[in-house]
Amino acid sequence: MPAAAIPADEDLRLATLHALAVLDTGVEPLFDALTKAAAAVTGRPIALISLIDADRQWFKSNVGLPEISETPRESSFCAHAILGSGLLEVADAQHDPRFADNPLVTGAPDIRFYAGAPITLHDGMRMGTLCVIDREPGALDDRQRRVLKQLARAAGEALELRRYAISEHTAQQHESAALRQQVETARDLQQKLHASEMLLERTGRLAGVGGWELDLRTDQLTWSDQTCRVHDVAVGFRPTMQEALDFYEPDARPVIRAAMEKALATGEGWDLQLRLVTAKGRKIHVRTIGKVEYDEEGRACRVAGALQDVTLRARVVAALEASDRRYRKLFQYSLGLICTHDHEGVLLSVNPAAARSLGYSIGEMIGRPLTDFMRPELHPRFREYLLRVMRRDSDAGILELIAKDGSRHTWQYHNVLDDDADDPYVLGHAQDVTERFLQERKLREWSIHDPLTGCFNRRYLAELTTVDNAERWGCIVFDLDHFKHVNDTHGHQRGDEVLIGMARFLTGHVRPQDAVIRLGGDEFLVLLREAEGGLTDSVVGRLDADRAAAPIGFTMGSITVEPGASLEAGLVEADRRLYKAREGRPPRQR
Repeated sequence: MPAAAIPADEDLRLATLHALAVLDTGVEPLFDALTKAAAAVTGRPIALISLIDADRQWFKSNVGLPEISETPRESSFCAHAILGSGLLEVADAQHDPRFADNPLVTGAPDIRFYAGAPITLHDGMRMGTLCVIDREPGALDDRQRRVLKQLARAAGEALELRRYAISEHTAQQHESAALRQQVETARDLQQKLHASEMLLERTGRLAGVGGWELDLRTDQLTWSDQTCRVHDVAVGFRPTMQEALDFYEPDARPVIRAAMEKALATGEGWDLQLRLVTAKGRKIHVRTIGKVEYDEEGRACRVAGALQDVTLRARVVAALEASDRRYRKLFQYSLGLICTHDHEGVLLSVNPAAARSLGYSIGEMIGRPLTDFMRPELHPRFREYLLRVMRRDSDAGILELIAKDGSRHTWQYHNVLDDDADDPYVLGHAQDVTERFLQERKLREWSIHDPLTGCFNRRYLAELTTVDNAERWGCIVFDLDHFKHVNDTHGHQRGDEVLIGMARFLTGHVRPQDAVIRLGGDEFLVLLREAEGGLTDSVVGRLDADRAAAPIGFTMGSITVEPGASLEAGLVEADRRLYKAREGRPPRQR
């Protein structure tokens, strides 16, 4: 981060700054008016009057950076700005080699845009800047640049008045013989300072905005050049009060008259947005501000105010309101399921379609956590969803909810986090895919089951053999003895009855978590999960002992597949053992 160069007249500049006795002083309305005006005219959230000391920049006035009064000079943008007489404007600090690694850019307050005009005294000494800052890149237009320079010039004049006051005060201390004259001069100076402060405060409030002033003693109405431009009249036009009111649309005139009468009666100002027709017939929206001012005796002497063309802003607000209305209609009448919930899953809003899907009224759902509509065993999965959506800003998937009648509904959702507001919330959009989900589950069940015996089929086995074997499996393969003879002698109907009976026989000898699979024809397979402690041999023994209950004779081959070993290779070995057992049997048993 390159630090700003030190001005050639730095010693004299610092001496002048310290002589002003302005560093570390309290808040002054005059300077605050200038920074507020700078922020208003440029539309930037931060505006500062920064005075560059030897090793720091200190803020005489601060808009937008609360609780910060100074920063190191080495990281100061303003230290660069006082090196020249013109406006320093940085469109995007992240792409400016002077500031890209500046801690004020890489960290709080995250500066991206900066524009600073030097505050220069009559002798050319630059004390600091009047600057505006934004956390987004940008640029000023020519009018904003001119106004920012003029406000910086006004700040310089205010410091000159301070220097003049200090000089006068010092002279008074050394010239006791002219005490009366000094007191009168000081009083006159104070009056000038007060008048200047009031003028600058008004200018600050109205910078870049049309100003107007009504002298209550003469009924003379004065418009600034910008006010004339807003009304599409020549600069210098001086209307009567009635002519000024006639520019407003008829329904707006009583409003502005009532506001002025109330201000004169109570001293309260006004801030209104009204419709106005210019001299060229343009219909615009204007923001009009007015305030009564009083003389030293407390008598109302003038009404001063501001006028700003806010047509574009009014159109934007109208567009936002229309967008909000469209969103509310979409929310209310959408056939999709829409809801919002907070970071703990508590429902903040539910559209009618979502409530109808579960058989509840909207009032019965709002304010309740979504876990109230879930089976308890699914609560941990919902907490995982909340963590994902908060971490990733969005999440999509399947959610099972329980309807009021106890039925289970499957929602396919795509939810996003909205954290622009003070209280972040999740906007959820879903479809009730219960019927589709049940149909898909039914189709899958059909696809992995043998339609004749109800056992699992080879598709189910194929799914198992593609998964890494992380458990101990017991594998027992079966071949029915002389099944072809049954079909040939008694017909295929009897053959089917034998197959169904064999499936029932095998299922009766295994646990619910085990699987009986028909491999095809007269071949069966039993897979024993978590086959610990000789379970495979135990099942084989029970089956062998209970052969008389089987609908047909059978031959078995078995093996226990250890974790990490190939289940497919285990099946091959079990099949080899089956054929070995068949070959070893006496011919009369075949």
